[in-house]
Amino acid sequence: MTGRRTAQVCLTLGGLIAWAIQFTIIYGVTSTLCGRGWADTALLGMGAVQITILLATLTALAAAAILLIVSLRQERQQRDHPASATDTFLNESGVLINGLSLVVILWHGVPAVILPACA
Repeated sequence: MTGRRTAQVCLTLGGLIAWAIQFTIIYGVTSTLCGRGWADTALLGMGAVQITILLATLTALAAAAILLIVSLRQERQQRDHPASATDTFLNESGVLINGLSLVVILWHGVPAVILPACA
């Protein structure tokens, strides 16, 4: 794979990577803090679990949103300048995957913040 193609694939899958990291942090931190009995520790007026989940979710949302914007710009540029079928596929897939990643990140983050941590 050339460097350009590698960058396209990373851009296409970037939203899923952001979601996977968020998912790992949410459930890894929750299980660790609950298992050790540290879930009630307060940070900035919130529980340690909720603040960690909130920060992980906001970071993942920001990353996926930036990747979506970049994907949309590339897709828009592609309309003006014809591209190969592979480039077209990767650009359109990037828009779809990064857009859906925003939904999935919210889908996992919001309930994790609202519901009790160790219930």
